[in-house]
Amino acid sequence: MPTGRYTSQLSVDAGSRPGSVRLERKVARGISLLVPSFGLIGLIVMMSSDGPVGVAAVTVCTVVLLSTLPVGAWWWLRSVDASHMPGWFVVYADVGVSAMLFTFADRHLALYGSALFAVIGIYIAYFSRRNVLKFHTAFVNAVILVLALLALLEQPDDPAAVLARALVTVLVVNSVLVFRAVIRRQLDLANTDSLTGLLNRRGLELRLERMMASLDAQSSVALMVVDLDQFKLVNDTYGHAVGDDVLRRTARRLDAATGRRPCVARTGGEEFTIAMSVGSAAVHRCADEIRESIHDPLDEVPVTVSVGVALVDGSRWSTAAESGGSSDLLHNVLLDADTAMYESKHAGGNRTTVYAGE
Repeated sequence: MPTGRYTSQLSVDAGSRPGSVRLERKVARGISLLVPSFGLIGLIVMMSSDGPVGVAAVTVCTVVLLSTLPVGAWWWLRSVDASHMPGWFVVYADVGVSAMLFTFADRHLALYGSALFAVIGIYIAYFSRRNVLKFHTAFVNAVILVLALLALLEQPDDPAAVLARALVTVLVVNSVLVFRAVIRRQLDLANTDSLTGLLNRRGLELRLERMMASLDAQSSVALMVVDLDQFKLVNDTYGHAVGDDVLRRTARRLDAATGRRPCVARTGGEEFTIAMSVGSAAVHRCADEIRESIHDPLDEVPVTVSVGVALVDGSRWSTAAESGGSSDLLHNVLLDADTAMYESKHAGGNRTTVYAGE
């Protein structure tokens, strides 16, 4: 059966590792426990002689500490969709910790305490975009600078000690930038096809899970399997170097034809898979436009593609997700798209087929 290769590859992937989204959910639940733990640290400081002094300072600390409970609960509930950390949470965490630190009677303890920003930064590095991390880094370094100046005013006779504490804190807090670079590099290596720069199969599965998790009942996602026609003849006639150029050119055109933030992956030797939000009425037209974008008779080595399409709607996904069958659903829809692609091949290639069921 022509879809056998898809069956074996997908079943191995699904059975050999936990989903990346499930891992992110566990991390999000870890954050939900971490937030109240910050509150616990603040409570202990409040009970010490180095804690806040005065009604205003105690009131600020109390408000910040109490806020950790609903925010922690929010993170626990949000763990069903934790692919991104919202900007308001970053502001809340940074401002909340800063407010606590500025109420400390002991400025040196506040400098030590600002190392907590490093913990926040680690999560931001994974869950947030680069601009959010830039804001966090700039804000935190400004806070450390102010705390160091306040500590210097309290201990003007030993500026070296204050400077040492401040520099150590800055080093710890900013090490998250290196951590983020390592994370991104590892994710790129794990989820990207080295030849085309597109997602690989693993990256596709991760993006698909995220895309489907945000799908509402009235929306649908089209999964398209795109396969180059007679690509073996290209390799046999022109050589594998030219074949690789054709694959890279095809990848660029697919990426350009699928709009903003496309979900395009290379999932086989000459096979690509696309996921995009589109309704059933427009899916055939969209798939045809993508197919036509690949062929240019003026190319040195013109090629065509066969496309197979299968749709999954939000209500079908929700039902599968509630019963724990979301992975099986994606697996089956990809098989349907693969089957439709082979129908296009058997009909002569360079055409689109939308899966119509058995």
